[in-house]
Amino acid sequence: MKNLIETFLQSVIQSYGSFGLMFVMILQTIIAPIPSEAMLMFAGAIGIKFFDIILFGGLGLIIGAIIAFYIARLGGKPIIAKLIGDKWINRVDKWVEKHGIKAIIFTRLIPVIPFDLISYMSGVTSLDFKYYLLATIIGSFPRALMLAAIGVTTKEILSIIGLGLELTIVLGVIGFIILTYLDRKGYLSSFANKIIEKVIKK
Repeated sequence: MKNLIETFLQSVIQSYGSFGLMFVMILQTIIAPIPSEAMLMFAGAIGIKFFDIILFGGLGLIIGAIIAFYIARLGGKPIIAKLIGDKWINRVDKWVEKHGIKAIIFTRLIPVIPFDLISYMSGVTSLDFKYYLLATIIGSFPRALMLAAIGVTTKEILSIIGLGLELTIVLGVIGFIILTYLDRKGYLSSFANKIIEKVIKK
């Protein structure tokens, strides 16, 4: 099932470009178990314009974050436990209560911390939506910028050494597969959990 989702999301980005990327970012944040980091870097590697990745990727992240927030707020902790587990709910609630908007901005700016995880968990915290939205807007575009830069830089390097677009796309797909494989095996989530653990302790 996950391989089908990966293939579908890749084809959407390749077929519809910037608007496809925005749609994928929305879908990824809400339901798809695919890391947004892989999607944004993949978009850069296959030749979507740098500014478009930042703009449309960032907008997609924001729209997806709003939907995820309200799913959590309306469904409460039981729905979050089913969607992403309840490991961090109470601790993140206390952390957000202590640090407020700065807590959300900080986690948005760290690419390794899953975007959907923070979006869903924020919905069951005491954080007011307007502050959540502001923090998400502030953090989403720099996040998209960082990941787009990696993808675009990779494409430029491959172009310099004489590799065409077709091979660049193939290598982009391979990199995408590696990231999703690491995510599936739990390596990325394990690393993310360690980062979250350190962040929340502050």
